[in-house]
Amino acid sequence: MLSVPEIATKQSYDSLDIVPSTLAHPSRTLEPGSILYEADREASSLYIVTSGILKAVVPTSLGRDRIADLYGPGDVLGIAAIDGGKHAETVIAVHEAILTPLDPQQAMTNRKLRDYILQSLARQLRRSREAIDDAELPVGARVTRAFLRLCERFGQAADDQEGIKLPLALTHEDLASLTGSSRVTITRILGELRNEGALSGTRGIYIANPEGLEAATDNYVMQVI
Repeated sequence: MLSVPEIATKQSYDSLDIVPSTLAHPSRTLEPGSILYEADREASSLYIVTSGILKAVVPTSLGRDRIADLYGPGDVLGIAAIDGGKHAETVIAVHEAILTPLDPQQAMTNRKLRDYILQSLARQLRRSREAIDDAELPVGARVTRAFLRLCERFGQAADDQEGIKLPLALTHEDLASLTGSSRVTITRILGELRNEGALSGTRGIYIANPEGLEAATDNYVMQVI
């Protein structure tokens, strides 16, 4: 099972800790719904997320788009620019996002920055592997594990109640796309999780109970064994 570590309260990232002033380009701000770049377009720039949340959308063999990953403060985007390839995904801002653009060739010649980019890439690959592993689980368990990972990456301490606050403007369609299910199924599962006390709130602000989500994951898996 996933474990949820100490909640990170820092919701922004100081790119100047990693990016030398001589390499940093003027920051770029995206409003919610704005596109950073599109799939199959030539990649020319790397980006470090300073604040905000973005989603990576990729096409499927069925002609539908799905959310492959969510990016937050500290993540590096536009990895295809390192070898001059094309973007494999379309990246869209979920919340207002601020990013620091980088020239890929200059970035890779700076040892500290290069190591940071490789570490970010390794984290992305690990998340992709987790998503592949989850594909074998029943849909309810995929949803609960997705919420647990969101708690781990984006959770904040709830102000006046127990649990972890998730300030994510994800629609039911977004959650369905993220977990490989349907909107109707997501609505049903969210209702079950609310009834069990594992989740409360709605789009914009969810309050998650990690222990309840862990128990719900076990229940969904046991239902098909």
